[in-house]
Amino acid sequence: MLDPIELLDILGNENRRRILQLLSFRPFYFNEMAKRLDVGPKAVIDHLEMLERAGLVECYQEEGRRKYFRIARRTVLEVAVSPHSYGVRAYLSEDAPKDDSGFEEAEASLDLKMLKDELLGLEKKRYELRELLAQIESREMEIKQRASSVAGFRAENQLESEIMTALLCGGANSSELATRLEVPEAVVLDSLNKLKERSAVHLRGQQWSI
Repeated sequence: MLDPIELLDILGNENRRRILQLLSFRPFYFNEMAKRLDVGPKAVIDHLEMLERAGLVECYQEEGRRKYFRIARRTVLEVAVSPHSYGVRAYLSEDAPKDDSGFEEAEASLDLKMLKDELLGLEKKRYELRELLAQIESREMEIKQRASSVAGFRAENQLESEIMTALLCGGANSSELATRLEVPEAVVLDSLNKLKERSAVHLRGQQWSI
């Protein structure tokens, strides 16, 4: 399973992002990448090894025993930040093509105008989806703001308010809440028990919820 936090950390490096951008066009030999990016071969190899461990790129061998690198598969990394929420997620889409046999023959027969029109149509759909997503996120933020205000009325201090706001996104145990809020677990547990006494939160097994 992809670790979104690890991917975010990996992609925080500019040269690794440049390598991925370059590989999005075609496979490259590492020395060729080093020259194109004006980065030392050793540094490029180190970056490629990290990207390979993360499953973002893969190495394959062509005739002549030369090793090439290419994008391993389509990976989507999303970061959402708002006044009342923070989320990072990563997931896989369709795998990248593995077999290039017959590519040149197929490419020669393609109608570029037709493909261009299809790409433009897909871009339009992507824009419409972004608009819909923006509306959903706007409504989500509005609901969270209202819920946060209600939580503030039921809370006796700031930490209790933060705990209830954190539980708006779903149940969590005391350890998860402590990590999310950057507060010692014992302090969080004490607040949870006080909230439970006032029926502001509920405990089922080890999961706390509103």
